[in-house]
Amino acid sequence: MDFTKNVISQTTSTNLNTSIKAFKSLIESDPKLYKLTTEMFTQTRPGDPTIPSNLATFIIQLNSLVRSAPVFSTQRWASSPLTMFIEPYIRTPSGYEFFLNAKVNNAFHDILKDWGKFLRSPESAAVLTSEPNGWFSPDALANMRDFEKTFVCDPRKPHWGFTSWEEFFNRELRKGARPIAEPDNPGVVSAAVDGVTYKFATNIKAKDEYWLKNQPYSLEDMLDGDPIAGQFVGGTVLQVYLEPTGYHRWHAPVSGVVVRTLEIPGIFCPAQRDNTSLDDWVSESQGYAVHTATRHLIFIETEDKVLVCCLFAGILERGSCETTMLPGDNVKKGQELGMFHFGGSTHCLIFGPQVRVNWNHMEDMKVGQEISRISLGKSGGVSE
Repeated sequence: MDFTKNVISQTTSTNLNTSIKAFKSLIESDPKLYKLTTEMFTQTRPGDPTIPSNLATFIIQLNSLVRSAPVFSTQRWASSPLTMFIEPYIRTPSGYEFFLNAKVNNAFHDILKDWGKFLRSPESAAVLTSEPNGWFSPDALANMRDFEKTFVCDPRKPHWGFTSWEEFFNRELRKGARPIAEPDNPGVVSAAVDGVTYKFATNIKAKDEYWLKNQPYSLEDMLDGDPIAGQFVGGTVLQVYLEPTGYHRWHAPVSGVVVRTLEIPGIFCPAQRDNTSLDDWVSESQGYAVHTATRHLIFIETEDKVLVCCLFAGILERGSCETTMLPGDNVKKGQELGMFHFGGSTHCLIFGPQVRVNWNHMEDMKVGQEISRISLGKSGGVSE
């Protein structure tokens, strides 16, 4: 797929969005940022005509991107256009430093808000068609199996009944589409998201070097220094990532009471740059993201007094999270907890050291499926 042809419309428009104008002015008025962008363009793949090699072209294409909705592609990450667009730059030394800059992060926060407004507009539904690269094309429907049977939609209506790309992205499940495993059994944990297992780790430390290649978990960083992290030291983490084409609402993995919620603002660029392929770059950034990206945490206490931490984190454009539960709310296993906006993301379940976790070793999971059994034990740990 030609990314710049199909994902970013080619335009020479100088009518820039307000947030893009501010971003351009920031770069041009800050000598350090201007130097980093100049170096960034020279450090990207030389001779590749699909990659903007100067600030003017970069700004025009970024402006075009935030005025368009993602199209479907059989290439895994091409349906995440902002990821595809900035990936060549983040993987350069100067680009990585540039996108980690606090001023740049603030500017991109405003850019993402502009893009979010467009994705909620009727105009964004233009990609919800059966045409090539449309979200209801034969290739797309083959990728999103049983779409009509699984999600609330109406193929007889324009855009299958969705009024915007955001509404399609946050589509709702049909009743009964995701049966809940043993809903009245507090010892059974069900999947909170549709996703793919990234890692299952035990004996998690309070503080660790999460940026290293093997990506150990560091609870104090994941929970932003909140004292509640101490209750999970020595415990267990299951991490799952969501595909861009998948289902993006969150559901309670257990029944109980929401005892606490946390919203932690993160950086726009929670991605490591020392990988050789786009798949590796995105996938291996999962562990890094749960320490640095925007993340929402929901703590649920079960009737057996087991405290479960549900962490939901955004990566790049998948950085917008929305929690729909409040402390004190009673939740039933499988009940909706919130959602991601703009795209897929990553999710962790965290258990304390007193909880024995019998993990089912699933590679792929759907909301409501049994993923583990838990019980309280004097020493905690994992049962294989």
